[in-house]
Amino acid sequence: MPVRAALTNLVDGTVTATPNGFHVEGQVAGDDPESAHRQLFSTLRRIEPRTTLRAEWTHDGTVHRFVDSVAQGTRSVVVS
Repeated sequence: MPVRAALTNLVDGTVTATPNGFHVEGQVAGDDPESAHRQLFSTLRRIEPRTTLRAEWTHDGTVHRFVDSVAQGTRSVVVS
């Protein structure tokens, strides 16, 4: 399965198959959430052009949300 292999190589964490694709939790190297997301999305699109990526990236206390290559907003991380 090439998509799973790509995710495993790019992400330092876990990749779990779901009925709709994969759930990924881990760390990705990058200067900022936008560049890390762009790298992951571009790699997946080269393997499977119909890829849809919904992601949340946490960086410096802020969660950044993306759908495909479009930023969907941010929110502060709440520590309890």
